[in-house]
Amino acid sequence: MACAHGVGARVITCRSAGRAQPGRGGGRKRASNRDAGKRGGGSGGGSQTFHSESSSPTTARNLAAIAALAKTMVKHKDAVVDDSDVGYEGEGFRLVRCMPHLKRREADAAVTAGRVLVNGVLVKPSTRVRRGDVVTLDGKPMNWEPYANSVERELSMATNTFNTFVYLAYNKPRGVVCTVEPGQRTSLLYVLEREIKTLKVRLFPVGRLDKDSSGLVLLTNDGRVSDALLDPSRKAEKEYVVDVHREVDDRDVKRLASGVVITTTQQRGNEETTAATQPCEVKKLAPKTLKFVLAEGRNRQIRKMCEALDYDVTRLHRVRIDELQLGDLDEGLLRVLSEDEMKTLAAR
Repeated sequence: MACAHGVGARVITCRSAGRAQPGRGGGRKRASNRDAGKRGGGSGGGSQTFHSESSSPTTARNLAAIAALAKTMVKHKDAVVDDSDVGYEGEGFRLVRCMPHLKRREADAAVTAGRVLVNGVLVKPSTRVRRGDVVTLDGKPMNWEPYANSVERELSMATNTFNTFVYLAYNKPRGVVCTVEPGQRTSLLYVLEREIKTLKVRLFPVGRLDKDSSGLVLLTNDGRVSDALLDPSRKAEKEYVVDVHREVDDRDVKRLASGVVITTTQQRGNEETTAATQPCEVKKLAPKTLKFVLAEGRNRQIRKMCEALDYDVTRLHRVRIDELQLGDLDEGLLRVLSEDEMKTLAAR
């Protein structure tokens, strides 16, 4: 299914404003030297304790920026325009996007197989349709024009004053759990509590990282993004920088790249799967540092791959999801996606 988006934010640099995890007896747990590590996710295991800095000048500036942003937000239901009777107003809409109930590859296959006609004629998947064109799938007309208008309207919202969706890159610190569960005191719901309350939208993470890992996570309130980036048939590449406890043998780099057998537990259903990992890119950056680029997304996959060859991961940091780069974004900060990033995401 095509993924179309509007930018829901302009400029945000928000440092995590989390709460400390309460210890026994009502006190606060003191972060160990190993847990604290270096900012940016040192080599130790465990999790950090996050402290609120609600009175700091940095937090005050962040909340002021978010407050200004929140004024540009409108509820999605208030932004919906009923154009069910309006013809397509654009310059050309891709044929394969006229069937949003099909995944992109399914739509491509349907057109290639001759199941899709435009004005009764066989066409190529790259065809663009215009106002008045009749698109049929297996003889059934597609009501594509209202859908095309809504898609292009939301794309144009990147330059509009009011927005319905938010798309933020977040540099997740180690110790933060990639959930919005109210019962988890180190979840995003609490670490970014004041930011979320100020925006007044329900953000959720796309491209989760485990608690002991750090790096790029996409935060949004647009449910279409998950399908665009995580759909099994077209998962986006993800790039990681991984430190291990000992020097890596060059032969092991090749073994990791070609695939190793691991057992992973599915996040939904808790079913275990034992199988070889798919071939991926693995490069040695330093004696104890590797770069992984993979599209597969099994639970704790890279850690399991390294463990299979007797390497303990001491730091796992994600720097890229598809074309979205972490760049020089500091740990715990948020930033709005750039215009080029939005175009890439919309294309998926």
